[in-house]
Amino acid sequence: MSNYYQDKVFSKFSFTSKLLSKTEFDTCIFKNCNFSELHINDSEFLACEFIDCDFGNARLKGSSFKDASFQNCKMMGIQFFEVDTFLLKMEFSGCQLNYSSFYQLKMPNFRFSNCNLLEVDFTEADAKNTCFEKCDFNGAIFDETNLESTDFSTSTNFSIDLDKNNVKNAVFSKENIINLLTKYQIKVR
Repeated sequence: MSNYYQDKVFSKFSFTSKLLSKTEFDTCIFKNCNFSELHINDSEFLACEFIDCDFGNARLKGSSFKDASFQNCKMMGIQFFEVDTFLLKMEFSGCQLNYSSFYQLKMPNFRFSNCNLLEVDFTEADAKNTCFEKCDFNGAIFDETNLESTDFSTSTNFSIDLDKNNVKNAVFSKENIINLLTKYQIKVR
């Protein structure tokens, strides 16, 4: 495989080798591609779109995603904290991100829309100004997480300890504010 691709469309492509290393993709589109179990090391994805792709248990060690968008992708078990954070910007729409980890990741201004984030770890992440639109956070972990000015107004099933996380100027709806009181074991009627 070449080490540089620009403006290329990969459709129904299966990355069959177990390693993709030091490869650059510039404004490429990936449709129905299989990256599952793949080790993607020190590769760069600049302004790339991923549509209906499977990243199940892929490793992204040292790879960079600059202005990358993921639509309807299966991304379960991804250790996002292993990516290169220089100019990191990702957007997720309709993705399955269950059991993934954003541990200590600087991810300000990310956007998640209609995503399942079941048991995702956001411990010590910086998610300032992030938008979580219509996301399900059942079992997700927020511990020492910077959620300043983050929008949770249309999301559900999150449990955020106000004493352990920075939620200054974060946005919640009247309907989901009860999720902030879980630790107090009170009933609101």
